[in-house]
Amino acid sequence: MSGLLIGSFGAAIYLHARSFPPLPGQNVGPNMFPQLIATGLMICAMFLVFRGVKTLGTEGWITLPGWLGQGRIALGFLLIPLVLVFYVAVSESLGFLPTAVILLMTLFLVFKVRLRTAIVVAVLGALCIHTLFYKLLKVPLPWGLLKSVAW
Repeated sequence: MSGLLIGSFGAAIYLHARSFPPLPGQNVGPNMFPQLIATGLMICAMFLVFRGVKTLGTEGWITLPGWLGQGRIALGFLLIPLVLVFYVAVSESLGFLPTAVILLMTLFLVFKVRLRTAIVVAVLGALCIHTLFYKLLKVPLPWGLLKSVAW
């Protein structure tokens, strides 16, 4: 069931990305990255469907993983979509860099990374991601509170 759901999601992304307008004078357009991700999702979905068909007689349609009852692991699993919602909600007003540092720090601490390591990697990671997207890929990221020091 999850394979079919993921495959359908991948197909929808792929089809929607086909409607993105091409960039004049370039072979690669804005549809390339979403279509690559969608293709990866559809490949993973095929593996899930094959595995599901293979275990159809021995397992039920829905089985809950054993780690779901373990607090920290379940919190980490639920935290991934929650940080994405948090990013969408506050990144425009707070800015990419502070939001990314907060999110990375939160994830690192939940996954038991030492505080000193979490701080260094969160700050350097946010700066590297920002540089990659803002300078190299020319993706406009929100500055928020740091608008006065934008580079």
